Amino acid sequence: MIPISPFQRTRDLLRDHPEPANLIDLSIGSPRHDTPSFIKKIIDDNFDKYANYPSSKANIHFGENISFWLKKRYKINKVEPIDNILPVSGSREGLFYASLLATKIKKDKTIFILPDPFYPVYAAAADYTEKEIYSMSVSKEDNYFPNLDKIPKVILEKTIAFYLCSPSNPQGSIADENYLLKLYSLSLEYNFLIISDECYSEIYRNEAPKSILKISEKYDFKNVLSLNSLSKRSNAPGLRSGFVAGDKKLINELFNLRNVAAPTVPIPIQIASEYLWSDEKHVIENRKLYNDKFDIFSKNINRDLNFEIPKGGFFAWLDISKYGNDEDITVKLWNSGIKVIPGSYLSINNKDVPDSKKYIRIALVGSTREISDAVDILNNIVKSI
Repeated sequence: MIPISPFQRTRDLLRDHPEPANLIDLSIGSPRHDTPSFIKKIIDDNFDKYANYPSSKANIHFGENISFWLKKRYKINKVEPIDNILPVSGSREGLFYASLLATKIKKDKTIFILPDPFYPVYAAAADYTEKEIYSMSVSKEDNYFPNLDKIPKVILEKTIAFYLCSPSNPQGSIADENYLLKLYSLSLEYNFLIISDECYSEIYRNEAPKSILKISEKYDFKNVLSLNSLSKRSNAPGLRSGFVAGDKKLINELFNLRNVAAPTVPIPIQIASEYLWSDEKHVIENRKLYNDKFDIFSKNINRDLNFEIPKGGFFAWLDISKYGNDEDITVKLWNSGIKVIPGSYLSINNKDVPDSKKYIRIALVGSTREISDAVDILNNIVKSI
């Protein structure tokens, strides 16, 4: 069965309802803060390099820049620019090809473990290669991460890869060091890959998230592929620029796959990316904008909704179960001028996992005015039910 994106499912849900005037679209996690303008000149100055095919390997400057950033950000000592790093066309593309590669490397195994709810691309490679998916419904009690103690041994023995996302999408939870250490220990014991989606790593409130790269460093990143991009960090989703870092053997295998079958990052984009990864000023400003919007949302939302500001990310994962299910509330909000995503549309078993129907996902990507207006509309909907 071909997976259908939650965004398409939402469009289908709302198809028979006219689009309201002055719609506030908070459904897609596409950043709307300004892209740093300094990269325009860099791209223009290197325009002639569009005439050349870019390599699937990191050029020395791109690789060194990412290596420097990883070492500084996570206190990693020995990540090599060429051996441990590849450029990818955004983390989504990297996640899919990493998953596809995993099915070949672990061809004697059959299962992908992923959190539920989850980012849909996690299931795509498993679906297209007819592998099994072991989805684990997450809960607040477990900090919205799969409870590692509840994974049966028989599942671990058959596991191809475990998907980790910290800060998590949609809940914004951050995995602590103990969780990462335990997960990595299981990876070594049962020899499965950890595919770590770290694209929200620079969107946090107070505590910077840790990386599975640091946890696995003393084992030369064995079994680890970590992905990040400039989409969220630098408000450049259209740049389609990211990287994958990790196990030298895996990186080499991934290079071989991508070198014949994947899009490569244009050289001017790689050069512009180097400058974005080396500049932290715009990242700090970006983080502050999100934190300000969370303050507005939290201070003004109806107290009966019991909203707590997450430690990371830019989503409000809102429990609306007192007032209806996710689809009903999504339609009501649409009719009143806000577009959100039903929580169950981010779940692989939306009919079998009722918890996901208790939530809607709200992306705080709009302006502070839009967030303030959206909260007012949401509060009015709640009062009217």
